[in-house]
Amino acid sequence: MFDRVEYKRIAKRQLQGRWATPVLATLSVMAVILIINAPQIVESIKESADDGTHGISYGFNLGYGISTENLIGLALIGISGILNLAYTKLFVDMWKTRDPVPFSAFTSAFSHWLKGALSMFWMYLWVFLWSLLFFIPGIVKAYAYSQMFFIIAENPKIGVRKSMRLSLEITRGYKGDLFVMDMSFLGWIILSSLTGGLLLLYVMPYMQMSKTNAYKMLKSMAIQSGRVKPEDFGPQEQDGQAAPAQPEAYTGTDGNVTGGWDTSAAEDAETHEAAPDTDSVIQLPPAGDDGTN
Repeated sequence: MFDRVEYKRIAKRQLQGRWATPVLATLSVMAVILIINAPQIVESIKESADDGTHGISYGFNLGYGISTENLIGLALIGISGILNLAYTKLFVDMWKTRDPVPFSAFTSAFSHWLKGALSMFWMYLWVFLWSLLFFIPGIVKAYAYSQMFFIIAENPKIGVRKSMRLSLEITRGYKGDLFVMDMSFLGWIILSSLTGGLLLLYVMPYMQMSKTNAYKMLKSMAIQSGRVKPEDFGPQEQDGQAAPAQPEAYTGTDGNVTGGWDTSAAEDAETHEAAPDTDSVIQLPPAGDDGTN
């Protein structure tokens, strides 16, 4: 069962005592976005200062219908894909351990910059094509493809098209739940805008950690139902070495596979009591071959 409340609750526990790296990574992403948008911000200021410049485009045509504005737009899509993959990789790594994760977990993903850029281009292309029918199919497909970056962050060797197929499978029947989960953060987003974006340093890690928990559960449920097989995701990379293809997950406080580690142990540690040995790993059985690759 998809339980967004539980994923968010566990996310707070997972971030506790480990905020430094997520905040620094969030600040880095915000800084890059601000630098990229600086020319547009300056242009808007100039236009507001001089009414005579309203409606004037500062881009110039390079021939064959390509303008600098088009190239900038394509570059922004690619950069957003690179940042998204690096940011996702950080939280996937945090899900695996209770220990603080170094900032290199964020920066190391930049070595896969091409995979990140291509993933975003491929996703944008298909969302755009579906949006031509109507904006609602575009939104639905955006959520169907939303797990691509989590899949690639776990194993960058997975191809872009395969990651899209896997995302389609694991989100089947849960796209509405993912939408509702995003809407549950709307109040935080609005509140962040009132703080000039400063509150995003808390909200963005909270959101991403919650979404990582949701991804892990979607993946586990898809494997258990037989829609996908563990080997579809390939060997997971951990500390530069390949881990077993069989996925691992820990039980949450309600007995469900909801997080990278059992939060009940963390709660007991807070009260300085000996935590019971509840971190038993649940090995998901290989799914039957239903023809899904």
